[in-house]
Amino acid sequence: MIEAYLFTSSLKEFLRFRRLIPWLILGFGGMGLALIWPNLNPNTTPVDQYSIVTSTLVFHVLALAAAIFTTAIISQEVEQRTIVYILTRPVPRWKLLFMRYLAASTVVALVGAFGAVLVSVGVYKGGFLSNELLVKDIIAMAVGAFSYCALFLLVSLLINRAMIVCLLFAFGWETIVPNMPGEMYRLSVYSHVMAIAEHPTSTGGGAGSVASGLLNTNAISAGTAYATMFVMSAILLAISAVWFTTFEYVPREDAE
Repeated sequence: MIEAYLFTSSLKEFLRFRRLIPWLILGFGGMGLALIWPNLNPNTTPVDQYSIVTSTLVFHVLALAAAIFTTAIISQEVEQRTIVYILTRPVPRWKLLFMRYLAASTVVALVGAFGAVLVSVGVYKGGFLSNELLVKDIIAMAVGAFSYCALFLLVSLLINRAMIVCLLFAFGWETIVPNMPGEMYRLSVYSHVMAIAEHPTSTGGGAGSVASGLLNTNAISAGTAYATMFVMSAILLAISAVWFTTFEYVPREDAE
C-alpha cells in the first residue's frame, strides 16, 4: 500500500544514523547524570533521582527532538529546494503530510523512550526494568511526541524559518509556563505529558526544580491530559492538512 511505503520511506530517512548521533549522545548523557545525581543531592531516593532527571532532561529533549524532526517534514524541504520532488509523487498531499508526520512522531517517541530507559539504567543499574515509572513514562513520551509534532508541524507550515519559533517554544514556553502561578501551566504540553507520567512529588528539590516544573502543583488528571492532547493533536493536524493541500509550496529563492 502507498501509505505503508510513505511511512517506511520517511521512517528510514529520519532514522539515518547521522540524524540519531546527537540523540544517542544526549541519552547517554542522561544516564551519566543519573549516575552522579546521588553525589549532587544525597538526600534523594532512587525514585526521586529518576523522576528529577527525566523531568528535567529527557522530557525537554523530547520537545527539542520534535522541533528538529518536525521541521524536516516540510520546512527544510522548502529551504533545501527538495520540496518539488516530494510533491511530484502521485499521492494526495494530506496523505503525504500525515505519513511523514507519523514517521517523525515515531522517531521522536523512540528518542524519548531511549532516554528514559538509559536514565533508569543509571539509577537502578541491572534492575532498571523494575522501575515502576518507566512504562508510564514511555507512554507519556509517545503522547508527547505526537502532540509536539502536531503543534510544530502547523508552525512549520505557517512560518518561514520555523525552527527558531519551535525551539523558543520548546525551551522558553515549556520551561517558564509550567512554573507560573495559577492555572497558566495548563497551557503547556509539558504539563499534560507530566500528568500522564504521574511522577510522585519529589522530596529532593534543588537545581532541577525549575526545569522539571516542580515549582507548581500539577492538578491535571491523566484522563484529562490524554483527552486534551488527543483533541489538540487532531485539530492541529486537520488544520495542517487543509493548509498544505490549499497552498502552493515552492523552493525558497534565498536558500543557500
